[in-house]
Amino acid sequence: MIASRSSAVRLLAPAVAVSLAASPVASSAAAHHHAAQHRTSGASKTAPANPRASSAHSSRAALEAARAQEAALKKQRDEQATRLAAARQTSTAAAEQAARDKAKATALSAATVAAAARLQETDAKVQSVRDQIVALQQEQQHLRDALSEDARAVAPVLPLANRLRLYPADTLLANPLSPSDAVTGLLIIRGLSTSLESHAETLQKRNAELVELDKILSSRLAEANALEQSQSQQQSALAAQTRAARDAQIRSNATARQSSARVATEAARASSLQDAIAHIVAAEAAAMAQLQREAEAAERAHRLAAAAEARNRAKRLADGDGAGPTASSAGPVSGHARGGGGVVAGTLVTAWGQQTESGPASGMTFRTSPGASVRSPCAGTVEFASPFRSYGQMLILNCGRGYRFVLAGLGTLDAAPGQTLVKGAAIGSMSGSGSSLLVQLRKGQSAVDPAPFL
Repeated sequence: MIASRSSAVRLLAPAVAVSLAASPVASSAAAHHHAAQHRTSGASKTAPANPRASSAHSSRAALEAARAQEAALKKQRDEQATRLAAARQTSTAAAEQAARDKAKATALSAATVAAAARLQETDAKVQSVRDQIVALQQEQQHLRDALSEDARAVAPVLPLANRLRLYPADTLLANPLSPSDAVTGLLIIRGLSTSLESHAETLQKRNAELVELDKILSSRLAEANALEQSQSQQQSALAAQTRAARDAQIRSNATARQSSARVATEAARASSLQDAIAHIVAAEAAAMAQLQREAEAAERAHRLAAAAEARNRAKRLADGDGAGPTASSAGPVSGHARGGGGVVAGTLVTAWGQQTESGPASGMTFRTSPGASVRSPCAGTVEFASPFRSYGQMLILNCGRGYRFVLAGLGTLDAAPGQTLVKGAAIGSMSGSGSSLLVQLRKGQSAVDPAPFL
């Protein structure tokens, strides 16, 4: 921060110096100096025989103009010092507020860890219940298919069984039979009766199982609906928490940057004013030296009385005509402002290093359920948070020691660049239609296996 302020001072100083040169004070001083020169020139025309007196008058006028300009610049310097002090006070307060907001944002981020963990447990339960529902529906369909097959097997003998039930004597005595044929017919009827009883028992059992499956399926569907409602409520609350943490830090950081820039601007102006005062002091010193040289020349060239008069005049100018530069006015303005693994619930579809069409996989890919929540894999600072090409929402998290996590494929993102996150904090969610989350870990320029860190 100090280096950036120094650069700002170097950039702003020439512009401020130019503005000072064009200021009314500088213009009036220059006009005063020009008028003094004009008067001196006029005096030289009327009294060409006394060039030394004319030169002394010109030096005196320059000294007076320089002192007037110095007084005006010192007044501006004092006003600028007041503004700089106020800017530094504001910057200090903004920096302290930024520190408090950063701590608050970190605490809010930490507070989302438990909520994110609960939401992830809910995501896993929802996925489990949905898998159970699919299995129950498949078993239900299997039973229905088996019942249909049993019904088709029994269908051919149903008319005969119905006739035997309604007209047993007529059916058996319709045609005269030999004793052996009659016995055979009875055995067939007995076997048919046994088969029908077995089929009937199977049908009843499967019907009972189907009824029980319907009850279980209804229960699972109700449980899934309740879990999804809880999931939606948890997602809304978690998103509000994460946005609050992100927005608080963004606002405080912006305020701190603005205050720091204001201090740098005011410090540059104060430094430029001090440089201008230093130039004026140097001009006063030069004028005093010139007067001293003229006094010495007059002492050598004229009588002792004229020399004494010249020395008295120089002494009066040095001691009595306005205050000279003081030690406290020298030097630049000093000081500056004080500154200071559970990522997602899903199924692993591509492991790190697994062979793919484009070569070994450089990360891990998880298939998730719609709207699944995503959590921070480490504590660190967000370096990138935005849509990226065809990857969807992407986040790059600096975990320190050269490690960076890259998460791509999110549907919504609740983190911002510069935000400080703790491990397990909520950072966003997958899209409503369900998608895949890519998790990559990089050490410098190389990809490494993220599995041990999740």
